[in-house]
Amino acid sequence: MFKRTRTRLTREFSLTIGIILMITAVFALWMVQQMLTTTEDNQLRSLSDQYESELQKLIESPKGNALFDPSVDREKVNSFYEPGGLQLNQMAWLLDPNGEMIFQSSPSNKNTFGVNFPLTALLPSVFMEPDNIYRNVSASGRTFRIGGTKLSNGKLYDYRIIVAQEVTNDTKLITQLRWAFAGFALLLFAAGGAAGYILAGRAMRPISEAFHRQEQFTSDASHELRTPLSILKSAYEVLDEQRDKLPDFYRNVLMKSGREIHHMSRLVDNLLVLARSDNGRLELVLSRFSMRHVISQVMEQLEPIAASKHVKFIWENRQNVSNEDETIIQADEVRIRQLILIVIENAIQYNRDGGSVTVSLEANPQKVSFIVNDTGMGIEKEHLPRIFERFYRVDKARTRRSEGTGLGLAIAKQIVDAHRAKIEVWSTPQMGTTIRVSLPSISDSFQNVSLS
Repeated sequence: MFKRTRTRLTREFSLTIGIILMITAVFALWMVQQMLTTTEDNQLRSLSDQYESELQKLIESPKGNALFDPSVDREKVNSFYEPGGLQLNQMAWLLDPNGEMIFQSSPSNKNTFGVNFPLTALLPSVFMEPDNIYRNVSASGRTFRIGGTKLSNGKLYDYRIIVAQEVTNDTKLITQLRWAFAGFALLLFAAGGAAGYILAGRAMRPISEAFHRQEQFTSDASHELRTPLSILKSAYEVLDEQRDKLPDFYRNVLMKSGREIHHMSRLVDNLLVLARSDNGRLELVLSRFSMRHVISQVMEQLEPIAASKHVKFIWENRQNVSNEDETIIQADEVRIRQLILIVIENAIQYNRDGGSVTVSLEANPQKVSFIVNDTGMGIEKEHLPRIFERFYRVDKARTRRSEGTGLGLAIAKQIVDAHRAKIEVWSTPQMGTTIRVSLPSISDSFQNVSLS
């Protein structure tokens, strides 16, 4: 139990650390990327503004007349309109309102320009309508930041300035940082998991020690109580033999005492079973026996109790169980008898007057299942997941009236788990409850099965 809890705490701690690291890494990468793209956009925006300013000045000069003269060779005048401060990784274009390229500018000459900038691949982005937004464009295995603006005054009204800058190194840096952050986060995640495991162990040590002390106390107290209870039970049996000779008052006292002695004996036995299971090992003595035979014996044993509660027993013979051999299993007969007793007795205790308890068997080559269906008050849906918890009571007043301890189904679950079996519960309030227990037809050795 503590091992599972420690593992769960470690998993939750590691998950928390992982989420924090992931958010931190994503935020850090976003910040770095924002800083780089902001710097790039500011550089391009500054280049575009500078180019526009220089063009507005040049357009008023005699050189500017060549811009509107269709007979002038565009390539010859390109050098007149290169923006000042153009860096080696930058380029600029000027397009007229019809989308025709007036000229292109770069810090290198024409012969080397084609090597530096893949113009053909960039042309689709160049001719896009400018929206003052810069975006990354991949071309020839490289990355470029490109965008533009439309001039809105002067002789260059509706002309478009397009600027571009190579950002291949920046995108590589982002990729490298992404992998570096991922590796660092995984390393810290592993370190956090190890730290969480150690811290969870330290935090649970005093709880574990206290639990084991309580467990030892329960086991010792249960053993110590068995001796006086045995003496009381023997004395009760001796007096019960003389019941007819006792006055009515003493017979009534004797009957109540016998009922309480029986109740205390059941409680001590239940506490012993739970104490053994808490140690992580529930010893099973395996044998082959017939489930049908054991169920018949338990029903015969509980018949007087059912009669006193005005509850009718019904044995339902399923078609797929035709003989005793089909219901033979290999398990601990004493524990299985105890399991059946708990399930059927609960069906009687929490039934209504005049109700019924139907018991049936199903068998196939893989498993044998016994089903107990009652017509009692049922269990609300929200309580079903907790009915196997110790001392859990759906209705405390009802449990006190029926002298329940809240341990029966917890013990049944321990027995089922020890046999690697399965228990299922269906219930409808005010209509009844159905419990199915399925056990392997031929079980492996369950001796000293660990319950942790």
